[in-house]
Parts: sequence; C-alpha cells; structure tokens
Amino acid sequence: MAGIYRIAVQCPEIIVLQRPNIPDCRPHCPGDSMDIRTDRGAGIQVIARAAAVLRALGDHPGGLSLAEIAGRIGLARSTVQRIVQALEVEGFVEARGPQGGFQLGPMLPRLVYRRQIDIVSSTRQHLEMLGAELGETTALCTLTGDQVTALDRCIAERVLRVAFPLGTIPFPAQDLAPGLVMLAQLSPEALTLAMGTPTPPRALTQRLAQVRASGRAEDSIDDCRGFSVALRSLFGLYALCVIVPQPRAQGREERIFAALERCRDELERKFGQAGSEPAPGQAGARAPG
Repeated sequence: MAGIYRIAVQCPEIIVLQRPNIPDCRPHCPGDSMDIRTDRGAGIQVIARAAAVLRALGDHPGGLSLAEIAGRIGLARSTVQRIVQALEVEGFVEARGPQGGFQLGPMLPRLVYRRQIDIVSSTRQHLEMLGAELGETTALCTLTGDQVTALDRCIAERVLRVAFPLGTIPFPAQDLAPGLVMLAQLSPEALTLAMGTPTPPRALTQRLAQVRASGRAEDSIDDCRGFSVALRSLFGLYALCVIVPQPRAQGREERIFAALERCRDELERKFGQAGSEPAPGQAGARAPG
C-alpha cells in the first residue's frame, strides 16, 4: 500500500514541416471564393440528407421503401434514391431482398463495435478528472455474467490508496457496488441469465429494486468502501466507481456520489444514453492484459 503510483507518458517528438512560400500563379477569378462557399454548402446539405435517411431507417428496423423514406424526411423520391444508392455502395444501407425496401446496412454495426472497443480510451480522461476531484481511486467496470470486470482504473497518488489489477474481480457481482448498479439495469430475463438461476433470491431482488430507484450502490470489503453508479451508453452497460479507504469515506458519501453522477451525466451526453440492458455478457471493451 505504501509508495506513490506514477504514470510515465512518453511523448513522441513532433516535427512541423513548413510549407514553402510559393506564390500562387493561377489567374484570379472574382467568383472563385463564392464557388467554394457554394460547393461547401452543397456538401453539407448532402451529408445532412444522408443522415436524415439513416435516422429514418434506424427508427424502422423492418425497413422502408424509397417512397416511405421520402415521405418521412420531406425529400423527393428521386433524391432519396440517389442518396440510398450512394449509402448502399458504402455498406450503410442494404436492400431487404424479395420483400423490397431498404434497411440499415452492416457497416453501421461495425463502426459501433469499433467505437465500443475504444470505450476505455474515451472514458480515461473523465476517470482521471473524477479521481483528481476526489483524490481517490476511480474505475470503469463492465458485467461479465455474474462477475464484474475492471476495464480501466486510475489509482490515487497517495500513500494510503486503493489499488487493484484489471480484469475479473474475484467476488460475485451482487457483493460489489458496480455489480449491483449494473444488475439493477437488467431485464428480468437477463438478470436470470446473469445469475445462473431461474429465481434470484428475494433479498437480492429487493436490494436491486432499491438500487434501481436511487441509481446508487455501495459496498464495504475489508478496509475499503466502494461507491458506484451505472453508465448506460449506446455502446453498452458499464459502471463508474470510486474506491476509498475506510478512514477517508466517513462523511464524504454524498460528495462522492454527486461527483460520480456528474461524471456519468457527462459521459452519457457524450456517448448517448440507452435504457435497461436486454442481456448480460455484452460484447464490449476488454480489459488490457
């Protein structure tokens, strides 16, 4: 427990190459700048229309015809057809087959999966700021069956601090604050699957109902206290945690939870918020090592 935890970051040298000052010998046309602005505006409009098509298809997983898309986003069918054809080439839209119409293509789930894998690097700065605000160890966890997996942690740089390795934590999820906040977000079917029993104990279901109502959970293991809130992003269900030595936890509970909730709100605004998770053992980021 003694000693100071240090993180060394090796910064590569950055060399900035100066562009030579070469005079522009092209003849100047008064309409050039206007043409550039016009082209830029047209490009932005195309992107906005493509986004509208994707949103319409996203709202209708069963697919839509070209006429249905056009009616929902207020564009001509011919315009929608050109946009859909371009999106189809890139894999963002695909034809539904014999039944006709179009639906979201395979490229979008691939991009979401790649973004989800990067959840650790995307939340790192927020964990660091949370730890700096409280002066305590912070962590990002996920649920793997009936156990909690630590994906990342920022260990407090204090002599008396809580330190733990990344990976699966050797306690049942229901005994840990991050496990409780994530289990509380599961549907009844997913909870049954996660716990490996058709009927979770009555005491557990009552505890999860309390956690679901408050959005907060605590645990006390050995000489440490854990505080946690759920992070319900579009990329999966996670938990933000602060782990504090017992002597420093007393009387700071509300401040710790308030800081956790601010951090959670910032991340949910950043990633987008999802509702209760339909199933445990989500495909997501893996703990390093």
